Amino acid sequence: MTISDTRTKDPLLAVATVLIWLILGVTAFAGIIVVICIPGVILFGAEFVEAPQLNPLSTETKVLICGLLAGVAALLYLFWRFFRAMQGIVRSVGEGDPFIPVNADRLTQMAWMVLAMNIAAIPLAALGLHIARLVGENGGSMKGAFDLGGIILAITLFILARVFRQGAAMRNDLEGTV
Repeated sequence: MTISDTRTKDPLLAVATVLIWLILGVTAFAGIIVVICIPGVILFGAEFVEAPQLNPLSTETKVLICGLLAGVAALLYLFWRFFRAMQGIVRSVGEGDPFIPVNADRLTQMAWMVLAMNIAAIPLAALGLHIARLVGENGGSMKGAFDLGGIILAITLFILARVFRQGAAMRNDLEGTV
């Protein structure tokens, strides 16, 4: 049975594959736009973001905005890497061999990425609030900066990584006895 045969027999894998490709594309596009905005803010200031009432932006504000954009770009990169790892897991399931050591490694990497994204969101949200206040806007609050669901997801992924490692070891032991 080929990979495409397995995916056509399992509609969930087919849908997951399409969704992952879509998410990867949108994330890459967003990352490119964010990175392009960094020199735009440096060169053109508030005019670049169509906010002439904020001109001239101070050098400090430009640096802070560029720092925020760089942080967002880093988060988008981690998000993209998360879904690339998921894509590898989905592919291995489609091939009929998910309990392999590389999937345990992928799950561990995904857990660390989720944890890093949740931790990085806190200072980025604070920076965004600070920038909003510098330019005279009401920045809101940091309620969304810490996500308990993300921490639970990271713990779940760490546990699944151990399950996959144990499953791969058990399969290797079984193959060695046959």
